[in-house]
Amino acid sequence: MLQAINDRIKGWLGIVIVVLIGLPFALWGIQSYFDDAGPRYAAKVNDSEISASEFERSVSMQRQSMMQQNGGKLPIEENVLRERTLSQMINQRLLEGVTYENGYRISDAVLSQRIKQLFTVDGEFDRQRFEATVASIGMNIPMYENALRNELRLQQLQSGIANSAFVTRQEVSDLAKLSEQTRDISVLTFNVDHFSTAAKATDEEIKQYYQANLSQFMVPEKIKVDYVEITSDTLSENVEIDEDQIKKMYDDYVKSVVGREERQASHILIQTSENKAAAQIKIESLKKELELGADFAELAKQHSEDPGSAANGGDLDWVALGEMVKPFEKALFALEKGAVSDVVETQFGYHLIKLVDVRSEPVVPFGVKRYEFEDEIKADSVASMFYDLSERLASIAYENPDSLDIVVEELGLKLNSSDYFTRFQGQDIAENEKVRNVAFSPLVMEEGSNSDIIEISPTHVVVIRMNEHVPATAIPLADVRSKIENILKVQAGHKQTMAAAMDVKAKIEAGTSVAELESEGVAVDVIKSIGRRDNTKVSDPSILQNAFDMVLTQDKKPSVEAVDLMSGDVALVVLDKVNLPDDIPQGQQDLVKSEVLRENAIRDFSSALLIIKEDAEIDRNMKLVNISD
Repeated sequence: MLQAINDRIKGWLGIVIVVLIGLPFALWGIQSYFDDAGPRYAAKVNDSEISASEFERSVSMQRQSMMQQNGGKLPIEENVLRERTLSQMINQRLLEGVTYENGYRISDAVLSQRIKQLFTVDGEFDRQRFEATVASIGMNIPMYENALRNELRLQQLQSGIANSAFVTRQEVSDLAKLSEQTRDISVLTFNVDHFSTAAKATDEEIKQYYQANLSQFMVPEKIKVDYVEITSDTLSENVEIDEDQIKKMYDDYVKSVVGREERQASHILIQTSENKAAAQIKIESLKKELELGADFAELAKQHSEDPGSAANGGDLDWVALGEMVKPFEKALFALEKGAVSDVVETQFGYHLIKLVDVRSEPVVPFGVKRYEFEDEIKADSVASMFYDLSERLASIAYENPDSLDIVVEELGLKLNSSDYFTRFQGQDIAENEKVRNVAFSPLVMEEGSNSDIIEISPTHVVVIRMNEHVPATAIPLADVRSKIENILKVQAGHKQTMAAAMDVKAKIEAGTSVAELESEGVAVDVIKSIGRRDNTKVSDPSILQNAFDMVLTQDKKPSVEAVDLMSGDVALVVLDKVNLPDDIPQGQQDLVKSEVLRENAIRDFSSALLIIKEDAEIDRNMKLVNISD
């Protein structure tokens, strides 16, 4: 329902396909506004504009995805996120144009088949699920079909480039041997607690670190908003129940239950295709036998010419209205239980029909059923009221952007105020990410205007405006002093431990045996034939990574690398020997070939994209990308 509001007020475009190597994602979120003096688009790619609203929705989607993957925190700066998102959208728009210009096309049949694949449940196309999904991402069906058609064209391009990639047999063999080689290494681990004798940091050192790393000690900006809201729960109190309507609904219900009655039937069929007169004589003879007490099932087995039911004594199982031809159905539903019909003629021949049993859904009493009808009437009324009121809210708030007072006065809504919240965390309505995104948008925070209508749920909408904005502020040095002391102590301890490791490294390179260097605070571990994926043989994955990044020296001197470990310790990795495999199974070579082809395809695709960008005219609206922190 709220989609209809959006369509009528704004006409949102709810999805963009962002592709670097053909992967789509759906976009949703907020709509931004710009000063009249500046461009009203995020970027212009040749003659095609990427609208501000598309861009903001893309940023919102990317932000949400990253926060979900990183425990509710954004792992990159907001400006970096916005710039990266715009670059992805520009790439996607360029590739869309190239695929179309170069004759890539998706037929209606292919598009239809893809939609059926996406929305097939238990072997059947689920139209209701299809329409609900399209509506939930802010689109109508033509918009969705166009977006999917673009995605499939881009997949055609990606497949074409991937299919042109190649690799030689020698390359595969060499890479397979490289992949399966093992190494003999020695690992010397230097315990940081043993080597750290760092003194307590001075006041000046603490102050210098604080000033140099001030961005680490900031209270994030926060905002407080005023808002009005509409919820279905508050509207249901105003719904009046029409008794006449409830009675009509009950009468319709009773009729529908009666119409769903089923009858278990058996029949004897004599076909009329060859000799109609003989068929009539035979069916009448069988009718007389039944009247004299013959068993219906036995006569059906012996004489019925219906191959589907004769062997079962003529049993047709349960039959509902509309499932049989009219003459047969009329006769069956006129019988009493246990009775046999007169001869009935249909296009299939002559029938004798027996009604074996009758079943129907029990009719629920009016006094019980009325509660269900009341809920249905309320739901329909509330939905209509919610739509009308939401539409008026959106219109009034848009036409009067400088205040919510007129909205409150004309619609009789309550003006509420939120607590302070940040871009990434809030309470009550600010728990909703859409609300937080809109609150920190240029429209609300910089221009001070009313927001667009925000759908918190299908039964809850709000419009917000800024009440107060508090910029990011530095945490006083006194509050983070102990934290900085610990950081400096750890850094100094690591520096001392690294210095001890480098002294030992020099001794190894000068010819001292590793076995002679084990001492207090230094543990030595000799590992034979370790493979690239043998993480369980080392205490830290960085040891394994560095071991396979190292090369044996030509002058037969030891190859030694210092490695920082996650524990805070320092390790020296000594490469003793590289062991090449004698033979690589064909299956492993095939896996290596597949991986190399994939990497070559990605490289070729990236190269093609660079060429396309060099020939394109791209205008970025950097004012939109580089927002203030």
